[in-house]
Amino acid sequence: MTGRGLHHVTAIATDALRNLDFYTRVLGLRLVKRTVTHEDPGAYHLIYGNADGAPGSSLSFFAWLSAAAASERPDGGEHISFAIGPEAVTWWERRLIASGVPFRRERAPGGAPQLSFEDPDHAPLALVASELASAATWSLPDIPPAFALRALRGVSLSIRGTELMTRILTEVLGFAEMRREADWIEFSAHDDAGGWICLHRRNDRQRPRLGAGAIHHVAFRARDEADLAAMSEALKERVGISASPIKDRHYFRSIYFRGPDGLLIEVSTDSPGFLIDETRENLGTRLIFPPGLQDRQEELLRILPPLDQFS
Repeated sequence: MTGRGLHHVTAIATDALRNLDFYTRVLGLRLVKRTVTHEDPGAYHLIYGNADGAPGSSLSFFAWLSAAAASERPDGGEHISFAIGPEAVTWWERRLIASGVPFRRERAPGGAPQLSFEDPDHAPLALVASELASAATWSLPDIPPAFALRALRGVSLSIRGTELMTRILTEVLGFAEMRREADWIEFSAHDDAGGWICLHRRNDRQRPRLGAGAIHHVAFRARDEADLAAMSEALKERVGISASPIKDRHYFRSIYFRGPDGLLIEVSTDSPGFLIDETRENLGTRLIFPPGLQDRQEELLRILPPLDQFS
């Protein structure tokens, strides 16, 4: 059960240009792929990550301009977290203040210092002091490498079905339970990017309706299609959940299933990856349509809002 962990996390945005500005200019992430959603190609799919767009490093957004706000604001039990160096916490406090981003200084599960805040669509984010290192850290001229976001650390999910999700994580996806504290359960797959996940037990109601700022789905890693098939079989045998057939997502192959509280879960292969149609140096610099949509480029370009200032 090696090579597990998160593949990517996808959330919902509204204004694609505003989303780009926040994640690239304020947080200093790299835009590693600009493409469109497969099911709704009139909307951007923007993918951020480390310098080489490696699996486990990616946070992506479906940019639906008409998306209403999620039916419930985050309660602190759900957030997407990035690792920063322990010495970078004060620096990021000053940067968030200068950028007009309200934040709270808190303690993450496990006790590490954490800065909690929201993006322009109210997606819940956290910067967590961590020793996690990445050889492919991306930084901008105004963000010294020592203070740059080191990697996508992981995701915290707020659900009622923590018992079922614990079984999925440990029996199918290769995570190990690390600790329990009050309503929190912490898991780890490895010490690299995307190796951490935490469950927060909700006692009152189902997950809120999807909308702007909400997590759309969480994707976990598989080595290849044979690994996907084995995980699909294990999911059915061990927890009684059937996954979708394997789908071609151009940059990876995926299966999908619904977890507790209707949570959409994806499992994606590490390959072929984001370098199949761009070089490492040019990642994210042009709009790329998946092969099945290339004959609709002219039509879609009339629908999609321009992102010229990021070209």
